Amino acid sequence: MMNKSRRMMMTLFTAVLLILSLSLTACSKTDSPSNSVNGNNQIQHGVNPPDVSVQDEETKQGTGKIVGLMDSHSVEIEVDGDPTAFQMDASIAAIAEELAPNEPVEFEYVEKAIEGEDTLKQLFLTKLAKASQSDTAAGLPATKLLEVELEGMKEERSANLTEGNGYALYVFDIFTFDSKTDTLSMNYDPNYKVSIVKLPSDYNTDDLLLEAKEQLSEIGQVKEVDSEIMHRFMPGTLVFLQATKEDLTRQYIIKEIDGQGYAFELNIPHGEPAEGFEPLAYASLNSIVTK
Repeated sequence: MMNKSRRMMMTLFTAVLLILSLSLTACSKTDSPSNSVNGNNQIQHGVNPPDVSVQDEETKQGTGKIVGLMDSHSVEIEVDGDPTAFQMDASIAAIAEELAPNEPVEFEYVEKAIEGEDTLKQLFLTKLAKASQSDTAAGLPATKLLEVELEGMKEERSANLTEGNGYALYVFDIFTFDSKTDTLSMNYDPNYKVSIVKLPSDYNTDDLLLEAKEQLSEIGQVKEVDSEIMHRFMPGTLVFLQATKEDLTRQYIIKEIDGQGYAFELNIPHGEPAEGFEPLAYASLNSIVTK
């Protein structure tokens, strides 16, 4: 009788231990990180499902020229000839405030989708700095005072360093310089412009003169500008031709700068801006530094 009771107690004790063991195993599975199965039917332990709302932002790089601040948290930069708006935080804004118009810059940015818009994106600057100086601009100051003569009075105006194809020059705030086309134009009216051509070392002045006269004759009678006026505004000039019609004057100038020849073609509509355009354009052209 005693032995039978002991056997029953042992059987009951074993059953209790089995139940406890199964309970602990179930709890252990519930508390462990969720398991997932990959495409190869292999179990991956501890992998949480991805958050589809969070995407990695690709940092992009660019170069351009400062146009100016749009407001306290956005700036306009000319990129490949097109003004582009960028958003920025206070730290980037502090840098942008120190940059002059037309100043070359390097920057990094990210694109962020606009809610509800499939194609439009906002551009956010993450880095902004002055562009590294090339060999042409090395050693040249970023800004320079140039002497100009306006309405018979000489004065000095600040201009900003910029680069063309194989040369650098200083550009006033009233101008925009397109390095792709080597064209200096007036912000107020881009029809006031100068095309700059860096001539080959073996250029022939007589050939260029004949070609220029033929082109200018379409405007009107071609005249050579008085040498005194020519050297007053453009010292070192070899050729200074001009043709005029009712609403337009065009000029063709050949000038040597440090042994390098340049040809300048000026388009000057007749209007009030012409009084300021000519002397300021001449001053910028005289500032050219050859690479």
